[in-house]
Amino acid sequence: MQRRTFLSTPALLAAAILPAVHAQTIETAKAENTPMKILILGASGSLGPAVIDALTQKSARSNVQLRLFARDAKRVQRFKSDNVEIVQGDALDTKALTAALAGCNAVYAGLAGELDKLARSVIAAMNAANVRRLVWISSYGIHSDVPDGTKAPAAYISSAKIIMDSGLDYTVIRPQWFSSADEINYETTSWSAGEMFKNPSSKISRKSIADLVARCIFENFGVRDSLGINRT
Repeated sequence: MQRRTFLSTPALLAAAILPAVHAQTIETAKAENTPMKILILGASGSLGPAVIDALTQKSARSNVQLRLFARDAKRVQRFKSDNVEIVQGDALDTKALTAALAGCNAVYAGLAGELDKLARSVIAAMNAANVRRLVWISSYGIHSDVPDGTKAPAAYISSAKIIMDSGLDYTVIRPQWFSSADEINYETTSWSAGEMFKNPSSKISRKSIADLVARCIFENFGVRDSLGINRT
């Protein structure tokens, strides 16, 4: 039922009648020894700079290129380099997002705003561009797995469900409140394994979340799972 809904969008109806295209995956880039290209959504957000740092540090060893897709290119101009390009656009514009995905192997999305609409736009664009790997930042409390019963805002719950029903090779990351601590100190819990969220009263550093994002993308960690991340 969910797939039928997605295929009703114009972008996917167009994609459905095109010849099949080889999926652009992380494994493809490794096997063909070509640069891995990652589209970054939410580069100017609270987590964006830490994620960009983590991925660009890895790029020196793994031939990684980042493409920052931002509504205001000026806000992310400081990140531009030989390995980082900037494309101006709105993630709610599925056509522009599809174009920005050309040649990419994975997507990082740390978005805010109309989360349900953003989730659907990202899914439609990724399907149209035949890109499979997605790391989506959500919030702890989207599942019934926090011991004190904490619930995330409804938009986080519904948008995560849209992502998890998409059929993409997603990882949903569910952090606690963020801190600016200069540390990488965390553990993860798996929703698919029925694990309860741990240590919900402590804040998690942005560096820790960024490290997990890099693991998910470069090591294919947490595929088709929702991962809680907490400070140990």
